[in-house]
Amino acid sequence: MNDLLVIAAASSDSGGTLPQYRAQLAAAGIPFHVVPLTGPPDATIAATLFYFRRLAEQFSSYKRLILTDAFDVSFFGTAADVPDTCAKVPLDHVLWAAEKNCFTDPHMATPIHARHPERSPWLYANGGMLAATPQVLYDWTLAVERHPLYADFFINQGFYNILLAAGWDQMCVDWRTDLFFCLHSGYSELDFERGKPVNTKWGTRPLFAHANGAWPTDDMWAKYHRSLQ
Repeated sequence: MNDLLVIAAASSDSGGTLPQYRAQLAAAGIPFHVVPLTGPPDATIAATLFYFRRLAEQFSSYKRLILTDAFDVSFFGTAADVPDTCAKVPLDHVLWAAEKNCFTDPHMATPIHARHPERSPWLYANGGMLAATPQVLYDWTLAVERHPLYADFFINQGFYNILLAAGWDQMCVDWRTDLFFCLHSGYSELDFERGKPVNTKWGTRPLFAHANGAWPTDDMWAKYHRSLQ
């Protein structure tokens, strides 16, 4: 059985950071699969769960999957970091990236913060990055559809935050940024040591950076290059 596969969906092979992202993963020896999109992605929760199930079935020969966006993601690891990256992929739940922005409904921010003030500021679900085993991801999609709040027309990320606000124990976010770092709303906590990201608030070392919401990356890259001097 293969160990780790990173998957992204994209309408083009050359958009945004995708060529660089592909090269970064290749340099680390991590297999990468791009799912071709023929049109705008359907962002409803129903379409998203169908997509996840299809990938879980197609790539069931892998022990661990990391699913990300394609055009605004960077990977900062090397081959030496792959075992640690694999170890951060949970075997018993789906781990979603966490962000500082409560999208799509800002009103969900208050109940989520009330439940988990200790997680601040990465309190909210990010729909662009997740990690899981194929079987756990498949089972999770079925559990979501059985949730009493489920309705197929919800926007996926918005519904994830509804689940967080409801306190559903199967909606888990990477609030310490152990694996994923989302850049939205600034990233004063983000630094680099010899080219590797560090979250200075938690002391964690996420290797995937996501410029969600088309967040500017100039400061990130400036910190990266300074760390190599």
